[in-house]
Formats: sequence, C-alpha cells, structure tokens
Amino acid sequence: MIAASNTVLENKQAGREGWGSGDIGIHHSGWTLTGRQVKCWPSLEESLDTDHVVIGAGLAGSSLALHLARQGVAVVVLEARQPGWGASGRNAGHVLPTLRNLQVFERFPDRGRRFLSLFDEWHTLPFQLAREYAIDCDAVQSGYLNAMQTPTQLQRFNASMRHWQGRQQIYELGAEEMRSMTGSARYPHGVLYASGGRINPWLFSNGLTNAAVGHGARVYGDTEALAIQPVGQRWKVITARGEVTAARVIFCTNAYPTNIVPAFTNCYYPLTAYALATAPLPEPLREIIMPGRQTLAQVPMDLHPLVIDEQHRLVTASIPSARRPHDAAWHFRQHLRWIHRTWPEASAFPLELQAYWTGRVAMRDQQFPGIYEVQPGVYGLMHFNAWGNVMAPLLGKLLGEALAADDLASLPFPVQRPQAVSFAGKHELLVRKLLIPAARLAQRLGVI
Repeated sequence: MIAASNTVLENKQAGREGWGSGDIGIHHSGWTLTGRQVKCWPSLEESLDTDHVVIGAGLAGSSLALHLARQGVAVVVLEARQPGWGASGRNAGHVLPTLRNLQVFERFPDRGRRFLSLFDEWHTLPFQLAREYAIDCDAVQSGYLNAMQTPTQLQRFNASMRHWQGRQQIYELGAEEMRSMTGSARYPHGVLYASGGRINPWLFSNGLTNAAVGHGARVYGDTEALAIQPVGQRWKVITARGEVTAARVIFCTNAYPTNIVPAFTNCYYPLTAYALATAPLPEPLREIIMPGRQTLAQVPMDLHPLVIDEQHRLVTASIPSARRPHDAAWHFRQHLRWIHRTWPEASAFPLELQAYWTGRVAMRDQQFPGIYEVQPGVYGLMHFNAWGNVMAPLLGKLLGEALAADDLASLPFPVQRPQAVSFAGKHELLVRKLLIPAARLAQRLGVI
C-alpha cells in the first residue's frame, strides 16, 4: 500500500522544472524534515580582507573552513544559499568506509601509499567530528553491510576488496547471520565493514559550519560569488552587496559550480540522482526490515541502498527516470516491489512515502575527487561521487592543514589542472537512460 504525505503532494504541485537536473529546493530533502533547526546565515554586505575564501558550505567547504580555522588561519565562507544546499543535503546518508577502485592510485607519485595510510587512520572522521563538536546529526557507526545472493558474488566481491583485509574490522557472514541482521532470507551471503554506518549529511554540514565559526571562521549565506579578479598577488571575490579579498580562494561547489571559473563547469560528468524517505515505519516493521540497523548495499548492483534513521524512516536512493523525474510515487513503487520481495511480511503493513528529492552527482573518469589549481591561489576541491560523506570532510581536513602550513607539496594526492571532458552527458546517457532502466527490468524479471 502506498500513501502520499503532504510533502509528496507538494512535490507534484511544484511541477517538473528542476527535478530532472537536481535543482529543486533543499526543503524537499528528507534530511531537512527532522524537526531540528539550523542557523540561517546572513548575507555579506561589506568589504572584507582575509587569508582564505571558501566558496561553498557543503561537507567539503565546511570541513575545509573548520580545519583552516583550527590552525588559526583567517577564513571567510561564502555560500550561495545556505550550508548543505547542494549534494551534501541530498545524498543517501551512507558512511562508506572503503574505496572501490584502487587503480586510480597507480597515477599517484607514491602509488597512493600515503593517502591510503591516512585513509586507514581517518575513514571514520565523520563520526569523530560529530562526537568532538557534539553535532546532532544521527551519526551512527552501525556497520556497512554488503549483501549478496550467491557464493560467486561473494567470491568476486572479496577478490575486488582484498586490499581492505587486515586494515579494518571485516566480517564475512553466512545465511543465519544475514537473516538475523537483515530480517530477510533473500541475501544468504554478506560482508560487514564494522566502521561504516549512516549520517544525516545536511545536519552534519550545518554542524561543521557551526564548528568552523566556533574557531573564528566567518560565514555568509545567500551570498553568491559573482566574479573573481586578481588584485596584485591576491584575489578579490565580488558578490551582490560585498566583496572579499584574500590570498587564496578555494571553490568547493562539487556538482553545482558557479560560472565565474569556467574550468570548473566542464571538467566532470553531471548525473542526476534521487533519494526518498518513508514516514516512520509502523512498529511491527521495525523488527522485520533491517532489525540490525546496518547500512545496506546490494552486490553486484546496488539498486536499493538503504538506511533506517533514528526516526525509523527508511531512506533509499537511485537514479531517476529520464521521462518522469518528478514522479515520486512511481519511483517509490520501484523500491516497494523490492521491499516486498525481500521482506514478504512487510506487504501486510502500509508504508507511507514522506519525501522525495533529486540532486546532482559529479562523476569523473577516475574514482577520486578533483583537487585542482586553476591559477596560483585559486583552487578547487570537488567531485566526490558516492563517497562524499567520508571523502569530502577528509579531503577538506587534509587540504586545510596543508594550506595553513603553506605546504601543498605535503598533500598525499596530486593537485591537478581541471581538464574539460569531451562529452558531459556521458553518464546521463549510459547510466540514467540505459543501465538503470535495464537493471530495473532485470530485477522485475527476477534476473538480479
């Protein structure tokens, strides 16, 4: 049974504009519907001088500002809307403690040894920061559970992820353990990464912004950067009612770039994604669907990534239909079929859809974020793909500490010039229009 809440009805009334491109308002995101209030930052209406300007207050920008300010560096943050408006307030809420493709490190000067060592040390950084700054953002280290149906899938997964053996707490699970954790017999094989879990990324972004201000950062919301120009050896960022002059400017705009640095607008593949949240599960379903409360991913095709948050809401995500990106009920039905197949007992209970939203993901040819230098003093930190809840705060920390020490050579990853992609619509075509529709059909037919 599907029931539409007022939020879903509002989505329909909002029309189609923006849904297909992920430009709808952040108030549609289920992560904002927790009853918690966040600070609304005032706009900039003066001229400022500082050491660093950070443009964008998502997970990357807020972490960068925090780790600059922690080192005593003067930093101003300019956010075109309010913190967490972009991908940081729209993603699926997963804290993924691994990296899937390690081939990217073959291009690093040390083949990635230093970065991987730091990742081992800091891959739980979201949980650490949430504890340190008392950020109330449902940061729960519940474990990241990869679920499989066949021994072959398990074998291939373990082979592809063998790098992490011995570096984290990893448990291979059999049918009985999987049934206990998931409440389902559909996935008799699994691998649990104990250090993963879930987070409310919108609340986390806002909490990091507050923490940065606590260390002296200045934050301005509803302040779009309109132009940037050199002033001697420094840079001036111009906004509608003010300006900021600084030695360095770092763009943390991810898949929502401004147009003032053209090199950041065409160096990635934009891909629209969606997420949805149910109303709190009825009491009986709380012991049926994922009673262990681990974050769930399916292998080899993760069509229904799943968390159940502190409000007992089921939150899942995927890629929206190219023809009906605004249709919340249609997308919910795709997940509901899988839910009822995975937990047959759930079909006896009503499951209400509370929120549906879209957003943009920034894809690259390599599965590693972009750390760019356009000109001396003008940098970019962006393009985090599916690993943003870990990699954005982590790379914000590493880049912030290196900038504060004026030692970019110490970074464990290369700083590159952004390179324009030849066909920006590649992933929209291959993933959104071909791969995902084919996978949905295969799942409906019982092939996967």
